[in-house]
Amino acid sequence: MADRLLDLVGQQGGPLADASLWHLKVTHSEAFTPNLHRLVLTAPGLDELKYQAGQDLMLRVPLSGGQTINRRYTIRRFDPSVPAVTIDVSLHGAGPGTDWIRSATAGDHIDAIGPRGKVTVRNETDWHLFIGDETGLPGVLAMIESLPPGSAAIALLEVDGPADEQQPTIDQAPGIDLRWLHRLERSAPGDDVLFIEALSACDLPAGRGHAYISAESRVVRAIQRVLGEMGLDPEQISGKAYWRRGLPNAEHGEPTKEG
Repeated sequence: MADRLLDLVGQQGGPLADASLWHLKVTHSEAFTPNLHRLVLTAPGLDELKYQAGQDLMLRVPLSGGQTINRRYTIRRFDPSVPAVTIDVSLHGAGPGTDWIRSATAGDHIDAIGPRGKVTVRNETDWHLFIGDETGLPGVLAMIESLPPGSAAIALLEVDGPADEQQPTIDQAPGIDLRWLHRLERSAPGDDVLFIEALSACDLPAGRGHAYISAESRVVRAIQRVLGEMGLDPEQISGKAYWRRGLPNAEHGEPTKEG
């Protein structure tokens, strides 16, 4: 199995060509909000992980009969001094990935490939706009924490309610404007109504900025359209669909394509 994964990682020019294979061990597992589960994992040599905030790991989730399926989870935090990676996983819905994560305990092992992902912070911009639901929340918070001191940023973050809110760990936060959008009884995961309302009330800062979207696939497209109407060029928008409502992600870990 490991040799086959190493061949996959090393494919010339392939999507995993810049990633590494890790044999991870769970050191901590907890449900730390009503809808998010946190895993902390380590591996030999993990201190050499080449990681940018916003990137993910592709876990090789074990299935019955010795099979595996891929599921991608954004890295919430990387501490090379331990070394350890933290991933926070939304528990909305059910599937092989969330089933494994719910039941994981310290000492469990899982293979992973990464880091992966191209949606990372654009530091050459004047301001940043982060938009995401709880599936994108770990990446959004990690990217906010990676911003240079004094950066200007707005974050529109949708969760079920106040119990799912988190605060980024940052030393200098005057330029960070976090706005929490609570579904409560108003909407369901995968709706765009709260995001559209929040954007309509959002005055973007002066200068040239960049928007990062991480949510359900149709929601990402709806927000991209609204941002275009607000004057952002396509080059100013990085969209990442984390899931598609009503369908499980495909075997490779990405949302199922629309037919």
